[in-house]
Amino acid sequence: MLPFVPLLDAHAAAQAPPKRLVFFFSSNGTIRESWVPTMTDGKLVLSPILSPLEKLKSRLLVIDGLAHKVIIEKGDRNGHSAGMNTALTGRRAKSVDTANPLRSLATGISLDQYLAQTLAAQTKLRTIECGIQVQPYSTDSACLSYLGALHPISAENSPYRVFDRLFRDFKEPSATASPADVEALADRQSVLAAVSKNLESVRGRLPQSDRIKMEAHLDAVAGIEHSLTTGVGVGAAGSCEKPALGKPIDVWKNDNIPALGKLQMDLLVMALACDLTRIGTIQFGRAGAAHRFNWLGPEFASDPTLAVTDEAKGFHALAHIDVDPVARAKLVKIHTWYASQLAYFLEKLASVPEGGGTMLDNTLVVWFNELGSGGAHTHDNTPWVLAGNVGGLFKTGRLVSFPGEPHNRLLLSLCHAMGVADATFGDPDYCKAGPLTGLTV
Repeated sequence: MLPFVPLLDAHAAAQAPPKRLVFFFSSNGTIRESWVPTMTDGKLVLSPILSPLEKLKSRLLVIDGLAHKVIIEKGDRNGHSAGMNTALTGRRAKSVDTANPLRSLATGISLDQYLAQTLAAQTKLRTIECGIQVQPYSTDSACLSYLGALHPISAENSPYRVFDRLFRDFKEPSATASPADVEALADRQSVLAAVSKNLESVRGRLPQSDRIKMEAHLDAVAGIEHSLTTGVGVGAAGSCEKPALGKPIDVWKNDNIPALGKLQMDLLVMALACDLTRIGTIQFGRAGAAHRFNWLGPEFASDPTLAVTDEAKGFHALAHIDVDPVARAKLVKIHTWYASQLAYFLEKLASVPEGGGTMLDNTLVVWFNELGSGGAHTHDNTPWVLAGNVGGLFKTGRLVSFPGEPHNRLLLSLCHAMGVADATFGDPDYCKAGPLTGLTV
């Protein structure tokens, strides 16, 4: 077999871990001076809001200065809904309610659904949208994903329903399989066992460079064997198992938000590991989320802004008065909590071995917001953080700034990173300069 080892270069490319993309959403803008990190002596120094990501900062690419120019320049009224409609579509929002022109829907497909046409061809689900109390206030402010113009997709707020969609027909090794199935499976496993044994005998006679290729090939063989016995895609196959949800909790009780977020993130990590999907969304609330952050301290439980209106209360009400120093300090605390949730998700991905690294090496996670400022309802200086990577494509551990550039260019960069080399995404008027430069290695 020694003469054939060089052929593993091509085979390794075919067996490379899949690319995955996750969008991570939180709302109500940010507090810019507490969000923007710095670069000191060529090293990324995180801001107070991003501080929970300290252990992961070498995996981060923080992008500052982008604007939803399609809203700003085409005369759409600023607001939560417009930002929500445009964030992943790069298309302007269209009013769908003459009585309330703020209620609008996107006029194009969202990036997750567009890329699913290519990335999700072999998976059980094209995408999965995991919501954490995305209140059904109105569709325009609740939906990030669009199958096409005016065709939104709602996030699923119940982790129990997400579990059913993903794992309802999950195949455990079965003792009740037919004799023919058992015999066929045994034959396939015996072939794989023989291949593994032969490869092991060759490995010790190889130079180090070829030994690395051989080990990657053995990992792929093991993944195929796991796929045969579980009925799921290879993915990070060695870590694929049916998750446990524990005792059910109320999905609409405000104080359950941390537990619900953890459940949804755990489910998405396992779905990616089992290759049941390659594109997912973690969505903490709607645009203008009105959650109460009681778990962050007594000052939130007694907040006088909690009893405003159904449209603006809790977190939303604080964002409306973000010029007030007390409210501003609370908002920093809230956004820092969201960063800690992102850190939890990234650490879960980093804990799953895959190939020569972890799932985080092959998964790009994009944290974003519908606004730049919650108080002013503006769409310039919107906060974007890329985390993880797709095979080392992005040059991470950095802050990069693109003052006033349209966020369409970032959406186009994500297309290219996922292997879809289109010339534009969303409104072509805002892709004339092509993808953002300087993001990749």
